[in-house]
Amino acid sequence: MKFLNSPCSLFRRLSFGIGWLWLAGCATTSHYKAPDVATPTQWQNNSSAPITNPATPPQPASPTPVPTTPAPLNQAPQAPSWWTLYNDPDLNTLEQQALANNFNARAAVSRVEEARATVRNATSYRTPEVTLNPSVYKSHLSALRPVQFPNATVIGISQQQFYIPINVNYEVDVWGRIRSNVRAAETDQQAAEADVRVVQLTLTTDAASYYFTIRGLDADLGVLDSTREARVQNLQLVQSRFKAGVDNEIGVRRAETELANVDASRIEVQRQRAGYVAALATVCGQPASSFTVAPRPTVLAAPSVPTNVPTTLLARRPDLQRAERQLAAADARIDAARLARRPTVLLNGYIGPQSAQFSEIARLNESYTYYLGGTLGIPIFNGGRLRSNQQLAEARFNTATASYQQSALTAFQEVETSLADVQQSAAQLEAQQRALRAARLAGLLTRERYNRGLTTYFEVVDADRQTLEAARLVVQTQADQLRYSVNLIKALGGGWE
Repeated sequence: MKFLNSPCSLFRRLSFGIGWLWLAGCATTSHYKAPDVATPTQWQNNSSAPITNPATPPQPASPTPVPTTPAPLNQAPQAPSWWTLYNDPDLNTLEQQALANNFNARAAVSRVEEARATVRNATSYRTPEVTLNPSVYKSHLSALRPVQFPNATVIGISQQQFYIPINVNYEVDVWGRIRSNVRAAETDQQAAEADVRVVQLTLTTDAASYYFTIRGLDADLGVLDSTREARVQNLQLVQSRFKAGVDNEIGVRRAETELANVDASRIEVQRQRAGYVAALATVCGQPASSFTVAPRPTVLAAPSVPTNVPTTLLARRPDLQRAERQLAAADARIDAARLARRPTVLLNGYIGPQSAQFSEIARLNESYTYYLGGTLGIPIFNGGRLRSNQQLAEARFNTATASYQQSALTAFQEVETSLADVQQSAAQLEAQQRALRAARLAGLLTRERYNRGLTTYFEVVDADRQTLEAARLVVQTQADQLRYSVNLIKALGGGWE
């Protein structure tokens, strides 16, 4: 329609008039670059030699930045299925339950949706705001109203108006402030997506750690059960010898004491097991009152960790990716706060039919009215609010930088500690197995001497106690090995492959 040509042409002239400002503002935002973190080329505790005497000294550190573009949540896997390394069907089932039912994981996914909505909200400011505001009113002017000419005839006037305007408001992003806010929201979304992977890795490793602790307690109960059977036989033997006058009552009481101590140890292990089963139930998103883990005494064997685990695996740790994305968002907010101190350009206007008779509204060629204008807002004085906002954003960026670098150092510490635990626990287990073999042999020799009357029952008690202690230490170290391997998997961001 021809009557629209005038406002459109005026809008084009205003847009052209500020076009050069927009072009000038395209280069005002900073170019973010994540700080480099010095990463060693090899792990100090990842070798076949003992940790106390490394085969090769650690290499100098080199900067290795964490990738700054993590895959979106809908493209990245929920979590690497690292638990399949243990070939345990029960563990596989528990891990799937944890990923599907854990409420912390659901909350993390909801935070991603929240971040996506924030991105859409920030992006909306890059488009015009258009509203339709129909209005109708009726007014009456008094016949006694003051007029400019005293002798003029004044009468009361009643009038009504029908108006259907379309209002348009648009902020021209001359300097890129809105773009910086969008960039901050997008990096916040990426941080939230990385946080989902943090939660998933944490809950799956927690589930595995609780599970292996339970299996270790099951193995400990197996040792105590077999020991209890031996203690019962010992008590029966000593009682028979006492009745026969071969032994004294002290031996009987010592045998009863050792049997009661084993019973007390079994009760303590069962108490600990119940606590870990309840903790595992919570991780799996189920009520502890209805959750059970069937006892299963089994041989505990941790998967072997390859030597020379690449240090580059550390870059996939989701907590480092999250910290880096939070740093990038803080950088974008510095730009937004800095650019908020520059002038803002606002375009606004309205167009629509206006008539005293509703039936005449449709005659657009005669009833339409419009307004089109622009505003240049130049900050002059606001009590230093805009400057303090920029300083606040800069301080938060410095805080995020320090947190990111500290997170990287903590990651190095966790990997080195886990590698040392895995490596040294293997040597520890070998020594404890030697001690167990020696304790069992000593127990057999002591019992043979006791049966021949060459020694007292006190030596039998001491030998049996050492054997029990050595056997319990073996299964405890085996359970520790499993937990240490889980800690290493978590420290490396989901496995060593």
